[in-house]
Amino acid sequence: MARRKLGRMKVRRPGAGVAARYLRVFPGRRLYYEPESLPRITSEELFGDGKPLELEAGCGTGDFLNALAERDPGANFVGVDLHMKSLYRAVNRAAERELENVLYISADFNIIYPLLEDVSLRAVYLHFPDPGMKPRQEKNRIFRRRFLDELHRALVPGGRISVMTDHDGYYEQMLSLLSGDERWEKCFGELSVDPGVKSRFHRLWEDEYGRTTHRFELVKI
Repeated sequence: MARRKLGRMKVRRPGAGVAARYLRVFPGRRLYYEPESLPRITSEELFGDGKPLELEAGCGTGDFLNALAERDPGANFVGVDLHMKSLYRAVNRAAERELENVLYISADFNIIYPLLEDVSLRAVYLHFPDPGMKPRQEKNRIFRRRFLDELHRALVPGGRISVMTDHDGYYEQMLSLLSGDERWEKCFGELSVDPGVKSRFHRLWEDEYGRTTHRFELVKI
């Protein structure tokens, strides 16, 4: 089943107060041409404190990120996605739990890099990204050379990237891209962080469709 069809859902638009608390919208044109006019993705600018910051690229409905935020109130969490209905659901659920340490951003992750500060992120999660295997979709993939370069800059020493994918072809491309890259310690198999909650796409691909999930982590050396 096409992922774009699975993205269709009925969801309640958050009220003005909830949206103001939990949701930021970074328009693509402004992000591309005037990134300096937007807040930097740091705990200081987004939360007003100095807690460790973790980020999920392609956070979807926020199931995984909200679970992390609820489990670890001593850190802050930011989710980035383009699908607004998914973000509405993430925001509504964060509000229902009265979470104080999570925020969602509507933005294209591939052009958000100028907002990342050096050595500012403790962890980054990339779970079940759209593989975009057609040639015309290649430019939209997240896991590329620039992704590795920018996140190596933005992660603290010992910071990590957690990756999951159900797509064999995309997984092989990821491994090929990592071949010879000595900036990372590579760990395959179970992830070091498991909040006991699966994201919507994790449930769909692994539980309902029985696909194999490839997992690995990259730890910044």
